[in-house]
This record gives sequence, C-alpha cells and structure tokens, in this order.
Amino acid sequence: MSNLFNEIDEDLRQEKLKSLWIRYRSAIFAAIITASVILIFSESYKYWANSKIEKSGVIFSQLIENIEENNYERAEINIKELLLSGTNEYQNYAMILNADLLVGQNQLKTAEDSYEEIIQNSKGLLKEIAQLKLAYLKIDASSYIEMNDMLSNLLSEENLLHLFATEVLALSAYKDGSYDLGIKHAQKIIDSKRTTTGMYDRANMMLKVFNSKK
Repeated sequence: MSNLFNEIDEDLRQEKLKSLWIRYRSAIFAAIITASVILIFSESYKYWANSKIEKSGVIFSQLIENIEENNYERAEINIKELLLSGTNEYQNYAMILNADLLVGQNQLKTAEDSYEEIIQNSKGLLKEIAQLKLAYLKIDASSYIEMNDMLSNLLSEENLLHLFATEVLALSAYKDGSYDLGIKHAQKIIDSKRTTTGMYDRANMMLKVFNSKK
C-alpha cells in the first residue's frame, strides 16, 4: 500500500489513470476481504464458544488460521469439509470465504454466482458482506444508479459496512465520469469519525484522481 500512495502523484502527472484505477480497486477489495474475515470471525465466535466440541467449530478455526497464513490450499480443504458436513451456520461462513478465494483465482463469474446464492439464503451481516463484494465485482458492468440501488441498505451511518459501500460508490462514480459525485463520496469518508487510516488514505488518493479529471 505504501508504494501505491508514493506513486500516485507521478501517475497523475503522467496520466496513468487506468493503471491507478486497477491498483486502487485492488486496494479496496483487499480491505473488504480483510474486514469481512474479521467480522465473520467476530460474529461466529459466540456461536463457536457454545459449541467448541463440534467438529464444525474446529474446522472453521483452522480455516481462519489458514487464510491468515495465506495457506490457501489448506483453506480450500477446510471449506470443502464445512460445505460437506458442517452445520448450516458454518456452511454459510465457508461459502463466503470460498467465494473470496474464487476471486483471488480470477474465477469471477463463479464468485458472483456464489455471492448471489449467499444473498438469497442468508441474512444479517453475512448477507450484507456478500452484497458488498458482489457490488464490487459488478462495478464495470453496472451504472452508478444500479450500484447505488444494490448497496442502498448498507449506506446508513449505523451500518458497519457503510464506509466500504461508500468507497465502492466512489469507484462507480469514477467509472461513470461523475467526478463531482465521486468527490462527495470521498469527502464523506474523510469526514467520518469511523474512517480508518487506510480508508482515509484511499479517499485522499481518489480526491486527487477526481480533481485531476475536472
């Protein structure tokens, strides 16, 4: 990430916006995946704490550890085990993490199908995480209006994911050439008391991109 921010001014001077766009999108999705792993683990902990002796709980813990250690081969084995014999709760967690791995393998259509299935069959935080990730994958093929509709239930300030949803809308505004709208979203992130350092840096970077296009 540090190299990304160090290079932005040079990229703007040389008008390498396409390259910058690709790297910025990657930075956002990496942040979304990291946040979702944390949130999923947090939400599942209470359930896991009441069922430590369950095989599903043990496998899920191993899955999180393998993802954190970038051991994706073992993670895929854990996911298959949970999808085959896990409880409904853990199967849902496994499905969304499996979709993330599919994105990493560039199997984007299969990943989209997985997120859509999760949205249809889940509720609460898992459904919202799947909505956010599906919206990210659909940015290039969807208009800003479509993206806003897709993420409408995540945009209230009370929602845990609303700043991530705002980042995705900023990207969509850039793609549609709606630079003033993109500036509005980026500024909202900067002004929020819940903005992390990473979000703040990304929003500032996008402001530079938007302003360079006006």
